[in-house]
Amino acid sequence: MNTPTLETDRLMLRPFMVEDANDVFECWESDPDVAKYMFWTSHNDINKTREWIAFEIGQIEKEDWYRFAVVLKETKELIGTVLIYFEEEVDCWEIGYNLGKKYWSKGYTTEAMKRVMKFATEELKLMQIVGRYAKENPASGNVMKKLGFQYEKDIPYECNEGTVRRDGVQCRFYSKH
Repeated sequence: MNTPTLETDRLMLRPFMVEDANDVFECWESDPDVAKYMFWTSHNDINKTREWIAFEIGQIEKEDWYRFAVVLKETKELIGTVLIYFEEEVDCWEIGYNLGKKYWSKGYTTEAMKRVMKFATEELKLMQIVGRYAKENPASGNVMKKLGFQYEKDIPYECNEGTVRRDGVQCRFYSKH
């Protein structure tokens, strides 16, 4: 199944397009604060963002990777990204998300991820999903709690392409379907 377009009250979740590169770079990829708890490192070159977009466009037809651009319906602003993909390291589907700093603490991540979770359980028929976050980033843990994830265990959590190790938490969601 190709990555579909999904909607919520305030958001459009859609596949990435080549034309998104500048917005992605400006909104979050160039911001070290957004990258602080992510596996990737922030981009100091728009060409790195273009390469990332090209990779994501190449994933659109895959059946184990669903990355969405998060767009505000009202203004058409690209504000972040959400993802569900099969992670071989944990032998389970996993979620990921990040928004530009300007859009933090407005409920957008939870709103987008609730829609992704609905897609995951109803369309993909997933029974379990993993989420991992750095303990220093409790906002991410709060999103997972709101989505129904339950604490599973403490884990080492790698950030910035493995150059930074933090204490982390692994949570798991069990579908009721």
